[in-house]
Amino acid sequence: MKHDITPELAELFSKKAVAMGYSVRKESDEHDPKLLLTAFKRQEEICRFEKTGAMHFWRDSPFVEERNELHSLLLDLKNRYDLYLNAKPLDCEGVRDFRLISEFGNHLLAAKQSPDNEIRFVTWQYDYDRTGVTLGHYYETNYEGALKDFTVRSGLIDENQLFTAEEITVMYQSCIFRGKNDDDLTFESEQELHTVIEKLEDNLPPEVITQENAQEQEDEYGI
Repeated sequence: MKHDITPELAELFSKKAVAMGYSVRKESDEHDPKLLLTAFKRQEEICRFEKTGAMHFWRDSPFVEERNELHSLLLDLKNRYDLYLNAKPLDCEGVRDFRLISEFGNHLLAAKQSPDNEIRFVTWQYDYDRTGVTLGHYYETNYEGALKDFTVRSGLIDENQLFTAEEITVMYQSCIFRGKNDDDLTFESEQELHTVIEKLEDNLPPEVITQENAQEQEDEYGI
């Protein structure tokens, strides 16, 4: 179920947008009942957001990158809020301020809204009579990390089928090395290798890719 942007979500979005160099103005209901926020950068209007999260912008606006950045930020935050608001309260002693996002077997994924309006995630194991929880893995605002941990802990995914960030980095560097040095690569094999490299890049921290590109430039120019 989708929810309108709550005042807490609007406040959190505004705080994060300001930290990114934007300014955000809350709109009055008297001006437009649907309109909620307008974002600016250096006095230039970037876009407007409705209470539903829908984004509006001038057709000839040149600020494509900026509005995409703001839209991605709001969408990510809103997805977490919707997830939290759709969840039922967790009926376990000592953690009733959390909501149950998902459970499988004896493990569960839960979340709570903190005083700073962030949604924070944790995975637990139920105790023997399922009236309490134990062995918490706390992921703060990292929903993707918490979800991955939940699927592994609950047995939904075999941990041996997953690669660590270090293992992905090794595979990426190996593919880059082969692409540079294997003179026997056919056109088809080269295309397949390029596809693999792109998939690996989607799962790597940006700094790893930046470092590899810098090394490639050094090799190219003989620095």
